[in-house]
Amino acid sequence: MSPATGGDTLGARHRSLRDLVTDELRDRIIERDLAPGERLVERDLADVLDVSRIVVREAIQQLAAEGMVTIVPRRGAQVAPLDPTSVLNLFEVRIGLESLAAGAAATRRTDADLVRFDRLMEQAQAATAAGDGKLAARLNMDFHQAVVDAAGNPLLGSIFRSIYGRALQLFRIGQEVDAHGLHHEHVDLVTALREQDAERARELMAGHIASTQDSTLERVRALEAEAD
Repeated sequence: MSPATGGDTLGARHRSLRDLVTDELRDRIIERDLAPGERLVERDLADVLDVSRIVVREAIQQLAAEGMVTIVPRRGAQVAPLDPTSVLNLFEVRIGLESLAAGAAATRRTDADLVRFDRLMEQAQAATAAGDGKLAARLNMDFHQAVVDAAGNPLLGSIFRSIYGRALQLFRIGQEVDAHGLHHEHVDLVTALREQDAERARELMAGHIASTQDSTLERVRALEAEAD
């Protein structure tokens, strides 16, 4: 059906299906249903998800671009392994990128941004209280996305979206950190953003991300030991 008749084009439907499959595979990696180092066999995934191998291949390529999948010559695709070096690399990027974004957001945020921050914090706190760790983790990352968006820099936003899945994966791994403490760090950050204190916002964001680094590294090392 053509766009003129109000329907989707074939290409749009294909993109929509590809995006759905990409989201599904990303979620399985984040939740460790697909473990680090596990091979991704296109035929098997196509059968499980009831889609074509072409769609699965495109989804895998997208996840490879996000760093969640690695393509090994002559072996195919596998879930990207987790190791202390890759964890430190991601935290280093996040601290630099998000502290920059927080400083910019402090001077550019709107009242609508402040409402968004408050809503996401409330939702994350409610999810934590309800014992829904999966939802709480996603809302936590959505809060960080909201701060980056408030910076008003499309390039910063694009870079953050490219590491969102990997960051969420690591947050889930290290999620036993003090949720109450993380919430209060968010509250302090929003206070700095509300007061348009750019220097304070940068400092708080950098410290907030760094505060979860050690616990995440510890958990990744434990998972490595279990795998051995």
